[in-house]
Amino acid sequence: MTTVACDEEPAIASLSRRGATLESYRRRAVTAYVALVLVAALALAGFLLHEYRQTIADGWERVTGRAQLAAQWIEATFSLSDMALESLAELNQSSLLVLRSDVVDPDYERLEQLLAERRDRFRFLDELGLFDAEGRVVVTSSPLFPRGYDLGGLPHYRIFREQPALDEWVSGLYWSSFANDYRIMHVRRLAGEGVLNASFASIMLTPQVFEEALSRLEMSRGESLALFDSEARAVSHRPCLTTHDCLEIGETFLFPEGVGPADAVSGAQVRLRSPVDGVERLYALAPVEGRPYMAVAGEAVAVLLGGWWERLWVLVAGWLLVALLGAAVLRHYLTRLGLEEASRIAATAFEGQQGMVITDAAGRILRTNRAFSRITGYPEAEVVGRSPSLLASGQHDKAFYRQMWQRVEQTGSWEGEVWNRRRSGEVYPERLTISAVRDDQGRVTHYVGSFSDISQQKAAEEEARQLALFDPLTGLPNRRQLLDRLTALASESLPGDYHAALLLIDLDHFRRVNDLMGHQQGDQLLQRITHELRSQLRESDTLSRLGGDEFAVLLEELGPDQAHAAYIAERIASKLLGALQLALPGAPHALQMTASLGITLFRYREARSLEVLSQADMALQQAKRGGRNRFCFFDPLLQAKLHHRLRLEADLRHALSLGQFQPYFQPQVDSEGHILGAEVLLRWEHPERGMVSPAEFIPLAEENRQIIAIDRWVLETACRQLAAWAAQPETRELTLAVNLSVQHFHEADAVECIRDILVNTGAPPARLKLEVTEGFFLERQDEARQKMLALKALGVTFALDDFGTGFSSLSYLNRLPLDQLKIDQSFVRDVLEDPASASIVASTIGLAKSLDLEVIAEGVETTAQRDWLLSHGCRRFQGYLFGRPQPLGGFETSLRDARRALP
Repeated sequence: MTTVACDEEPAIASLSRRGATLESYRRRAVTAYVALVLVAALALAGFLLHEYRQTIADGWERVTGRAQLAAQWIEATFSLSDMALESLAELNQSSLLVLRSDVVDPDYERLEQLLAERRDRFRFLDELGLFDAEGRVVVTSSPLFPRGYDLGGLPHYRIFREQPALDEWVSGLYWSSFANDYRIMHVRRLAGEGVLNASFASIMLTPQVFEEALSRLEMSRGESLALFDSEARAVSHRPCLTTHDCLEIGETFLFPEGVGPADAVSGAQVRLRSPVDGVERLYALAPVEGRPYMAVAGEAVAVLLGGWWERLWVLVAGWLLVALLGAAVLRHYLTRLGLEEASRIAATAFEGQQGMVITDAAGRILRTNRAFSRITGYPEAEVVGRSPSLLASGQHDKAFYRQMWQRVEQTGSWEGEVWNRRRSGEVYPERLTISAVRDDQGRVTHYVGSFSDISQQKAAEEEARQLALFDPLTGLPNRRQLLDRLTALASESLPGDYHAALLLIDLDHFRRVNDLMGHQQGDQLLQRITHELRSQLRESDTLSRLGGDEFAVLLEELGPDQAHAAYIAERIASKLLGALQLALPGAPHALQMTASLGITLFRYREARSLEVLSQADMALQQAKRGGRNRFCFFDPLLQAKLHHRLRLEADLRHALSLGQFQPYFQPQVDSEGHILGAEVLLRWEHPERGMVSPAEFIPLAEENRQIIAIDRWVLETACRQLAAWAAQPETRELTLAVNLSVQHFHEADAVECIRDILVNTGAPPARLKLEVTEGFFLERQDEARQKMLALKALGVTFALDDFGTGFSSLSYLNRLPLDQLKIDQSFVRDVLEDPASASIVASTIGLAKSLDLEVIAEGVETTAQRDWLLSHGCRRFQGYLFGRPQPLGGFETSLRDARRALP
């Protein structure tokens, strides 16, 4: 036992020494191998770092040159604006317009047409014009701004008053309330006075012209170009793949801390991740010389480093290949270590983030990992030996699983999404991969399943779908989903002659609610309105929110009978209007919410989404014009009426310049039948339509502000006639009454304009009577009183027209310098039949006497009406009984006949 023991000790010691030597040799070999690999890696890293820095430097050089080139292109675009300003300066010296004091020279209209043609010929021009030293219009390309219209309060002209030495000014992005969009103003002070006496030439540019300029610059993948004004607001940005990765015009760009628009002068460079599309880029800033704009060029770092990454992977692959060859030399030393490492890696992979389950060929679970237990809630001990079917949610039928296993048998694997059930009973979605493991004979020995919980991914997808198709405030389908549903109706399985209806709902004066209660309360009200509307609709109806305070309801399956479909739509519309009459909670007064509603009926086969929506909108507008808090059905004649209105509006723009307006005169007489004067009434003789009713064209002129120029023409015509009559003894005592529009009266220079007309024409002010309505005094009553007093100081008199038809108030009758009340013809017409009208007329006559005002009755058509008015104290009349409105020649003939008939 002892000998044996003594013999074994040297052997064990020898083995131990050999093991130690072998281990030392193995360590030295591994150390040498690692050192060589590290040296190669360091050399490779140094080379790649140099390449990286060189690539970045080249990128900075390219992007800086790109920004400077873009700035030069923008400057070239501004040179076109300079040329247009030069042409306006030349136009100021033009002799096309000969100014005379007695007529409006038609050459002035030629100048307007010339500017309009020049505007329409150049896409970059939106509007252009000449202005005097105070910023008043001399001539423009826009019919919205008549000659003399005061724009001096705008910053375009205010800056020239603040800086007298300033000769030229280019604005940043400027919000134009007339264009309802961003514009760029380019204004130049004119040297000397031209024929037109203009001091400024002004051009309004559309920001889109710079987008077109930048679009001519070729761009490679990953590059971007943008133009910003001095306040970092976007003018143009490209490329734009979607609406989510592009800056809209006027949107402010968030520069990084320490970098701003002022750095464009020094050519700042910055590397950052774009807040617009999330792409990291190299950016260079370059100023547009002499203009408050800067160009920003960018190049995506990922694209810039694309070649560098390719070289990196090639070199790394080469380095790995060399390392693997070296590893092969050491393989016989590292076999056991490699096996252990492989075992460790396999164990790490098995215990990764994905759930893993291994079954035998019969489908019995052999092993699971920790991720399996974390996702499903089942510990491994509870599932070993059982079938994976214990996870089934019941949401897939047998056919689904049969196809799954057929796929595994045919291809060896299956991948897809399934719904499984956790141990807690919760159903969840997962991404599952099943792989079959086969032996050397191709027989299946095991199945390996790996899966991941995709609940968060599904939730994100659902949230994106909700944002794309639903209104975030109310949860209702949005405009896009409504249009999709309208388009889908044409392909429904129901017969094509089935009817549907679209109802557009617009809340009346909802902006006042926001102003009164705040936007938060306004949002809560919209949610409450959504609830009320839903409660009145059927299950098959679709309620949508189109935006703001506008809702839509799609009524489907209304049957083939149009009358029945209209009846159902009308009933539902009535219920909706009733439900919307809500008392607003928290309001200081009992404020009620109402709505206007437009309805259009259509057949399934005729479901053209945009056309149907347009028809419902026309019906909605008709409901609003009808007084709101009501509904209207779409009338096909509405389209023709709208077309007629647009044509009439276009003709109205040129009616004054073409001399199509004529003044008509209707006599005003006293109780003895003596003609005291006349009311000047405007008539439009259209070359194709004939006489156009004032009730048709006057509202149009008020909407587009042409009424101001028309009013001044009528006033000037009337004053010239008064001056002519004043030179003749038989007509010098005649007066002329002229209607004055509210818009004209509230112009800042209204008093000065009327004073100038009186001075230039030589008309006696005391013979001019301005007829005003109660609308003058509903707002800005103090301003109206001051202007009337100023005109009264000149000798002009005032008559209150249509008294009693509006919001009559005795308070302003006592405060305002009125001379005459005019009884509206609607009361005079019924004075003999309607006791209420008779009472109103009698009260008005009595009121006028108590206020020491003259009273005149219009619309007197019969002797009985005149006699009744005489008996109640009215001594002045106007109406068909005494003469119809007629041109000047006819009126003067009637005047001579009346004078000859007198004793």
